[in-house]
Amino acid sequence: MSRNETPDAQPLSLLGVSRSYGPVAALDGISLQVGMGEVVCLLGPSGCGKSTLLRVIGGVERADGGTMELGGRPIFGPHLFVEPEDRSIGFMFQDYALFPHLTVAQNVAFGLRGSGKAAIASRSTEVLEVAGVAHLSERYPHMLSGGEQQRVALARALAPRPAILLMDEPFSNLDQGLRDTVRAETLRLLRSLGTTTIIVTHDPQEALAAGDRLVLLRDGRVVADGPPRHLYQNPPHLYAARFLGPGNELSGRVLAGAVETPLGRFAAPTLGEGKGARAFFRPQALSICSVESGAEAQVVDRAFQGESERLSLRLIGCPDLMTVDVAPDAAPNVGSHVGLRVDPSSVRVFADDDPTKF
Repeated sequence: MSRNETPDAQPLSLLGVSRSYGPVAALDGISLQVGMGEVVCLLGPSGCGKSTLLRVIGGVERADGGTMELGGRPIFGPHLFVEPEDRSIGFMFQDYALFPHLTVAQNVAFGLRGSGKAAIASRSTEVLEVAGVAHLSERYPHMLSGGEQQRVALARALAPRPAILLMDEPFSNLDQGLRDTVRAETLRLLRSLGTTTIIVTHDPQEALAAGDRLVLLRDGRVVADGPPRHLYQNPPHLYAARFLGPGNELSGRVLAGAVETPLGRFAAPTLGEGKGARAFFRPQALSICSVESGAEAQVVDRAFQGESERLSLRLIGCPDLMTVDVAPDAAPNVGSHVGLRVDPSSVRVFADDDPTKF
């Protein structure tokens, strides 16, 4: 399934799932549906509940309340708990958890116990070939690179043909360059197989790049859920806007249905008169112009980023710092005065409070 198609089934459905550790609610009434063949990224800061949610789905931990169904079959509810091995769920751990005393082929075959010897050998060979590591079948984990270990762990998780694959920070142990390559290869494979997948990550850029859907958690609750591009460009609140990437903010108050800022007046039709508000926009929404053509600002810092240079600028008469990315050969010197313009279609106005706090 392509990432733009609408799933036609829901292999996983959660309704009001909760999990507490003493007085701390790690999961606070989570409801979530995952469609057939979807790749869903669970995103959020440390302690938000994303790994707990993955373990509860897999049955590694028992939820305190709520219901769960997999492929229309109840797997958790009042007086019901289906054991992990009976859920048809694959789990790929952050550290891969390969057995050091078993070869690659034996690691993959481990999850197929109970099948006949010929069937195990055939399926093991098949998934090792699909994962591109068949040539490593007789090696042991310590003889493999990080990327090779990741592919073997993926092959082992896919071997039993799970209805859904759960991946907990699967690329975090890899160096940056290798991480991007392995992630792209893994996602191509999962999509070619139509494997329904949930990936836990703390990295917004990874979630934006990898998922068909992005589910943002905070304090054990879902606070945003939707296609990555839509959430990035149209965040539902200030918390999501800030978490999904760098942005500029200008504060003000709503007067006559709009917020007046040094960069222009922006409509705020849903906010009450006199209410504190923030105009939010990404660095790429800003552009440099002449002082006569825009709001005057002074360059206070430059940071080289390879393909671009990130400028920090202070708007004259305003305490807020702005950031904008420009081509390195077009970057003005620190101390220079320039004009700033913003694309009005890229500005989002939010209440200057946080609706995601509970």
